[in-house]
Amino acid sequence: MKKIFVTIFVLAAQIYPVLVSCDDMLETKNYTDMSPSNFFKTEGDFDAAVTGLYLPLTTNWGYSDGGTGGWYMSIYNADLRSTFATGMVTTDIMRPYSTYDYAEFNFGPSTGGTINSTYNVLRFVARATDVISNLENSTGSTEAIRTRYIAEAKTLRAIYMYTLLDFFGPLNVKLNPATLADNTVEPRPSKETYIGYIEKDLNDAIATSSFPEKYNGDVDEWGRMSKAIAYGVKLRLYMHEKEWDKAKSAAQTLMGMGYKLLPNYEDVFESAMNDEVIWSVPSNTASDNYYVSEILPNDFKKGYNHLGRSYMRGSEDKYFSGWQGYCMRWNFYDTFQEGDKRKNVILCEYDNTKGDRITRENGMVGALPIKFMNTQFANWGIQSAQPIMRYAEVLLSYAEAENELNGPSADAIKALKQVIDRAGVEISATATASKEAFRDYLLMERGHELFGEGMRRQDLIRHGEFIKRARERGNNAKDYQTLFPIPQFAITESNGILEQNPGY
Repeated sequence: MKKIFVTIFVLAAQIYPVLVSCDDMLETKNYTDMSPSNFFKTEGDFDAAVTGLYLPLTTNWGYSDGGTGGWYMSIYNADLRSTFATGMVTTDIMRPYSTYDYAEFNFGPSTGGTINSTYNVLRFVARATDVISNLENSTGSTEAIRTRYIAEAKTLRAIYMYTLLDFFGPLNVKLNPATLADNTVEPRPSKETYIGYIEKDLNDAIATSSFPEKYNGDVDEWGRMSKAIAYGVKLRLYMHEKEWDKAKSAAQTLMGMGYKLLPNYEDVFESAMNDEVIWSVPSNTASDNYYVSEILPNDFKKGYNHLGRSYMRGSEDKYFSGWQGYCMRWNFYDTFQEGDKRKNVILCEYDNTKGDRITRENGMVGALPIKFMNTQFANWGIQSAQPIMRYAEVLLSYAEAENELNGPSADAIKALKQVIDRAGVEISATATASKEAFRDYLLMERGHELFGEGMRRQDLIRHGEFIKRARERGNNAKDYQTLFPIPQFAITESNGILEQNPGY
């Protein structure tokens, strides 16, 4: 979404402070001459307002929030403290190089970092409510254009609500525009009620005739919300809640929207708008993708050649090492079958700056799940979009939902085989012998297919393996740590109205 992400940082600072009015959830100071009375008149106004809602959805480091005066990590930044990375380093796939409270399950309400940044997404739910209300009350532009932007804003609001649900459980989101200026803290809603909020936003967006199905192939609009993304969020929501009938239905809809697997796994991460990617967060000069630098060790030698492909391609007069934030656990790497083509984007050895070959036998902490093969630029970023939803995930989710409903049926196996056939992997007869065996195999294959894409924590929790595997790694993980704590500052400021998650 080149057009949006070039301007998003300027727009968010200039526009949002004047569109809101609540001291607690939203910003009150006026930084420009724009206000609801002279804004929301044209399509350009609509675009500017909705563009600002994307602020947490970048690969860039983070953003300064005028509403709090604080700085927060972007959701899909690859830094160890982000929502994205925390969904990996707390699992059996990834590990940090050094001590990290979240990876070791030593986190609590005052830990800060990841939980504070993720919790700040609550403010963008309120901001989306404000934008939606102003769009609904506007008489500017045409109804088709106005309703398209409303659908886009509702999809964004649903994404933020789902992100909060996954991390914290249901929160006291502000969905009534009449209460935005009211600082009264409301109790947290029931899970059923909260999920209904997400479903309504997504169903409203999908029912909007002017809301595009997808933007694949449209370089200017790529990354914007679409009906396909709305269905993808529904799929994740229903998988999260184990509502298998609804998950299967959402997956089937996406399976009929023209997406397909690319023949070569590596190619998926080389271009943003290919037929396999449903949604990716664009990377450009305004919002770099730092995933590769987080993965590479700090003594990585530029130009190391692996399987005939030179990683970190670039001019010979420049060298950029990595920051060695996290890597793949050797125990997980060893679960790949011999000949699995997905291993082509994982380095299990490298040359260091001294010219030595480093392997697991002489000190390599873990395998390096590169995935992207782009040149690092002077600031260590790459220009590859970060895939957030792929068709491979849809197929695997369909297979899981179908298995839970009907056992390892022919349809479930067919969906899975599309994914593993590309990888050159064969499924054993024992993997399809029962619902339980197929369930376990699917969890393993989701890890093999989707590693480095931020979803492993959700998968392990759904399968009841998150805490169990953490304990097997030696962590003192507690059963209640499938949810993160509400930040202590929020509990304190609510004067006891906001209920902390059990166990903290």
